[in-house]
Amino acid sequence: MKKCYPILAFLFLFASCTDKYGDFNVAESGLQYRIVESNENAPLPKVGNVLELRYTYEKMDGTILFDSGEAGRKYMKTLEKPAHTGGSIEDGLAMMHEGDSALFKIAAENFLLFSEKYGHLPDGVNALDPIIIKVRLVDIMDEKDMELYMSSRYHTGEDVEMEILDNYLKNANITVEPTASGLYFIERNAGSGDYIKQGDEITVNYTLTLADGSLVETTLGREPMKYVVGREMFIAGWEEAVSMMKKGMTATAIIPSKIGYGAETKGNILPYSTLIFEIEILDVK
Repeated sequence: MKKCYPILAFLFLFASCTDKYGDFNVAESGLQYRIVESNENAPLPKVGNVLELRYTYEKMDGTILFDSGEAGRKYMKTLEKPAHTGGSIEDGLAMMHEGDSALFKIAAENFLLFSEKYGHLPDGVNALDPIIIKVRLVDIMDEKDMELYMSSRYHTGEDVEMEILDNYLKNANITVEPTASGLYFIERNAGSGDYIKQGDEITVNYTLTLADGSLVETTLGREPMKYVVGREMFIAGWEEAVSMMKKGMTATAIIPSKIGYGAETKGNILPYSTLIFEIEILDVK
């Protein structure tokens, strides 16, 4: 049964954690955790379940890195197997009952790179810096819930997409101007050599997410992708982003649907979805 937990209640529960997070317990996995509210008679999630979360994470000084409440829509996350050893957010979610709220403390490298699939650590965040994750497990979605949610996510047009994109850019503090096509390109590491051109064979790692934080796919933990530029058909936004890169470069490419898949549905990518790629060029031949 779907339960409602007002956002104000969530904020109240964590209000005292702004300056002091208190003591943490240590789970068998090594995860540091503190249960704020427990509903022991409610169900526990299983790997593969889609969870609706109220989800925020921040640095120890209180600097917020992500707040699902800013997205203006439900935040969904599929419970996966632990992404790393030593205590992961996946371990934490698996120990929460529906309706529970909790705090977790995890090293930035483990949490952001392995669980959240960041392509790099944010500026001012070091690998061993503790990240505080605040979670309320709002709902463990069944098949019917998921169908309704997917229907609600359907973007009816570019106007809705642009509202979501503008909100994402604001929350992520992205101030670069888009190219003429609408691509937002943020260089993370300069790389070296010539810019990639048609006919070059490239080896690339990438992670693709949507503006609501949903992970679509990643090469991390798998074989990097290799292809000859211009010989395979990719979306216009990807081709433009790659042409702005060199060997060794890492970058974020934010691709609106007009240079992405437009009104098409591609697997978990619904019509009028902005695509966010973290790209690393490993080799160019």
